[in-house]
Amino acid sequence: MKEVAEKIKEAKFAIALTGAGISTESGIPDFRSKNGLWSRYDINEYGYIENFMANPAKVWKMLAEMLLTFKDVEPNPAHYALAELEKEGILKAVITQNIDNLHQKAGSKNVIEFHGNFNRLTCMKCGAKYGIDEINLEELPPKCK
Repeated sequence: MKEVAEKIKEAKFAIALTGAGISTESGIPDFRSKNGLWSRYDINEYGYIENFMANPAKVWKMLAEMLLTFKDVEPNPAHYALAELEKEGILKAVITQNIDNLHQKAGSKNVIEFHGNFNRLTCMKCGAKYGIDEINLEELPPKCK
């Protein structure tokens, strides 16, 4: 670990690549784990945009479960460590496939979200923007504005 820390400190440009593993300690199961979403939802039915466009109400059932999972989670020490490295100028950016917003909650500023962010949703029909708190889980899918 000490050698890795030295290499990072010596680097002129360092970035972090993160995925589901960084957020599991915060209580978010990764999609492919034993208790992940793909253990309860068939990826072939729920994991493709074409399926969402064909039957948004069906896919929103899974998305609602994700909303509830993300609702009260907090960053863990790994998120805070990356934010601190950025603050110190050692880390230039975090590139993540996560949509949980935990890097930003921990203080990271330069976060590139490969799959978007679940705190900001856009209607694919009308282009309306929704904050996570605007979604009524009793009325899914959300109505166009």
